[in-house]
Amino acid sequence: MATEGTIHIDGLRIYARHGVNPQERVTGNMFEVNLELKIDAETAMKNDSLGDTVNYAEIVDIVKICMAEPSLLLENAAYRIQQAIATQFPDVQHGTIGLYKLHPPISAELGRVGFSFSW
Repeated sequence: MATEGTIHIDGLRIYARHGVNPQERVTGNMFEVNLELKIDAETAMKNDSLGDTVNYAEIVDIVKICMAEPSLLLENAAYRIQQAIATQFPDVQHGTIGLYKLHPPISAELGRVGFSFSW
């Protein structure tokens, strides 16, 4: 029987140029990305080998590459991250991505705005 495990990447902060407002794509903003990736972890748990799991450093590199391409919507940026992870790591069975803009151009006091989805 397979043992499902979760790889967590929390609080990854990346400067990027996403937003509907053209000025957001010029000046950019700080974003936070949180990921939970579900994998069959049984072999890695038994063998203690990086080759038997998903390398979170490589996931971070994927996120950085995807975030470097501007999007109007956080929904699109999150989707591109999911697609890139699914392509490079087919062992990721499902997961959740949260993508947050830390300093949105909104005249209100708030912590962050964002989008998340699970697949």
